[in-house]
Amino acid sequence: MTTVPHAVADLYMAPVVIAIDARIEQLGQLDLAQLEERVALDSNRPDWSRGDRETGLLESIRYLIECHHWLLSWDNRGVRLTHGDYSVVLGVPQTFRDYIEGTPSNRGVGERPTASA
Repeated sequence: MTTVPHAVADLYMAPVVIAIDARIEQLGQLDLAQLEERVALDSNRPDWSRGDRETGLLESIRYLIECHHWLLSWDNRGVRLTHGDYSVVLGVPQTFRDYIEGTPSNRGVGERPTASA
């Protein structure tokens, strides 16, 4: 049976998914050190734990994007967008997984990234 939209937020699924996918693509072009810096700037969060890194990266992904009550969360396959009964998962690049797992970017605490942005 076909499910029809029940709220205005349901109608925003396509534009939100497209915007989030474009942001994932943009962040996916960064190396690990650049991603660390971008997440720190966008989220203004520490990256001391896996939970901090997950939250910070999600905040960086949705940075300046109006999500119209669509929620972002981590899924084994990538970033899950959810609103009510609707859900879609977008794949993520390996650098996102490395960042979340805390794979070092070969720079010390307080050191600036060696790659130019």
